[in-house]
Amino acid sequence: MAASCDLRVESLADRPELMEQVGLLRWKEWAYGTQDPAPFIEVTVKEAGPWGELPMTLVAIDVAGGAVGAVGLDRADNELNAVERAGRAPWIVGMVVRAESRKTGVGRQLLESLQDVAASLGHPRTWVATGDEAVGFYQRCGWEAVEHLQLQSTGIPTTVLVQGIGGGHAVHRAPRRRCSTGCWPRS
Repeated sequence: MAASCDLRVESLADRPELMEQVGLLRWKEWAYGTQDPAPFIEVTVKEAGPWGELPMTLVAIDVAGGAVGAVGLDRADNELNAVERAGRAPWIVGMVVRAESRKTGVGRQLLESLQDVAASLGHPRTWVATGDEAVGFYQRCGWEAVEHLQLQSTGIPTTVLVQGIGGGHAVHRAPRRRCSTGCWPRS
């Protein structure tokens, strides 16, 4: 199990050797009985995008060089239709952390790094659509629930959350301090 300070976060586009690992993490998390991981790997490759362009994905890498988790930023979350997206953008997509590395700060570190990227691209806020226990995770990270809906595409109950960046719409994050090792601390 990797502690948050044993990780580095990089653009997945700069680490193509990890795209399959990230795709497999996503397949294990969301396959819902699908036997073939190839579609998850293909989407991961498409979402990897170059730094500063959407879509793009960040990957948390452990000291052994393996993918511990990943999170993407895109113009749209394709699980939602245009009415459900309601003109909101950009969206957090494909957030996943290895099961054995959860509750160690990896997810928070990925989100904070992605918020920094979104801010550098001029976005005042980011959005996420999620459900179940992930809603609580996002709220603990400072996100605000703004809508509850049932997706037309799948019928799954979903919560839309928002977080402002540097003066944006929702809860503001406190300034973060880096660990002595140079990584972001767990919160």
